[in-house]
Amino acid sequence: MFFFGGKTYQFNENFQLKIPDFNRVYTFSERTSSKIFVMTEEEKMAFLAIDSSVLAYPELLDLTYFPFDYVDTNASHPLALFFEHLSEMNDTSDLIRVLHYGDSQIEGDRISSTIRSYLQRSFGGFGMGAVPLFSPVNVSSYVVDKSMNWQRKFITDQSLNNSLSAWMGYLQGISRDAATIKLRVSPYVLYPEASYFSDINVLTLNTQTVDNIEVLDRSKINYNVQNQRVGEHFSWINFPFDTSQRNVEMIFRNAQNTQLFGISLDSKYGITVDNLPIRGAAGYIFTRHKAALLQESFQLLNTKLVLFQFGVNSVANDPRHVVNSRAMENALVRELTFFKDLMPDVQLIVIGVSDRAFKDGATYRTNPNVPLVRDAQKNAALRTGCVFWDLYEAMGGENSIVDWVNQRPSLAGKDYTHFSAKGAQRVGEMFYKSLMIEYLNFLRQQKEKALEQKLSGRND
Repeated sequence: MFFFGGKTYQFNENFQLKIPDFNRVYTFSERTSSKIFVMTEEEKMAFLAIDSSVLAYPELLDLTYFPFDYVDTNASHPLALFFEHLSEMNDTSDLIRVLHYGDSQIEGDRISSTIRSYLQRSFGGFGMGAVPLFSPVNVSSYVVDKSMNWQRKFITDQSLNNSLSAWMGYLQGISRDAATIKLRVSPYVLYPEASYFSDINVLTLNTQTVDNIEVLDRSKINYNVQNQRVGEHFSWINFPFDTSQRNVEMIFRNAQNTQLFGISLDSKYGITVDNLPIRGAAGYIFTRHKAALLQESFQLLNTKLVLFQFGVNSVANDPRHVVNSRAMENALVRELTFFKDLMPDVQLIVIGVSDRAFKDGATYRTNPNVPLVRDAQKNAALRTGCVFWDLYEAMGGENSIVDWVNQRPSLAGKDYTHFSAKGAQRVGEMFYKSLMIEYLNFLRQQKEKALEQKLSGRND
């Protein structure tokens, strides 16, 4: 039996044979054979290329890099949302905020100022962010002068639950007279990015009326409110400001009706890091906040990341007293869980305790409680899906604080606990480098996944 091309033969109702026309020239789209798509190595390298300029600072080259710890699952990276915000930032993006909570190690804008400066140079923005309205030490960027009719209140001064201390305490007017706050650039400002701003953001309880606030520059020119975000508990009031003016005076006409959480000196775009020290704290106080107020403040201020740096106050002064690391771990789990449940889109990095030494005879050596506190912090971070950065090991581990004290210039004080200004700068640089290496690795992994999908799609 012969079959001719270009015809269809019907054998029965279930079987049909179609013979192609062998004399016809088929186009590529009509052929059913597949073609494997091959990329050259040059094309792959171009596709996978990432901008690594975030590490292009000479002082970072020889600096210690210590990686982050986190539970590696098939789920997305625990900092994916924050990294995606960084990768998409431009000069039209809204300002995003990082909150740096800590104990006395970060007072005076130490560590925070360094992290902030590098992030702003790499991703845009300027201004020092939140200015502590009360600080037992001098802040490196701005000097704060307050009238006498303010009363400071703070979370550690209050009974449990429902504290109004959304950030670092707040000021309450104690008379109906006008109360003032004046800010001027410090002569000791470390980073130029912190010394100017385009926006003053006044953070108050939502009962505050904008008519009650005056914002003046050095020439006594009055600036008007441009925007206000009001929640059920929290209010954000924005005053655009002349960037050539560095000094500002705020007058609250009816102080008794004012509960002032903070003043933030910002830009309209980019990133900022707020320095929020809580002297004497060990990190177990956030569950005492009024949850709805804290949640609103994070949302209205566009907070994307929290740095949680405590620990030196958990190390017993007497090395013979062994801390209960398991109880400490469980307490930290409660605090971190509180944060994550309250704000699931805000990501958390726990910065571990720094080294601390005690005098043993004629020498100093690491307090044996330091590794116990570090382990409790690390375990709590991993149990709650947070990222952990081991500052103790990044410093050099056991007896590293002794080495830091003996450096010239010294990187730590003679109390063998607190960093010097130079040491705090070193910590900020080490942390920034570790964060950016993690960020670049994240971008590289995302591009590798995209390349796999691209090649797979071409070969289907």
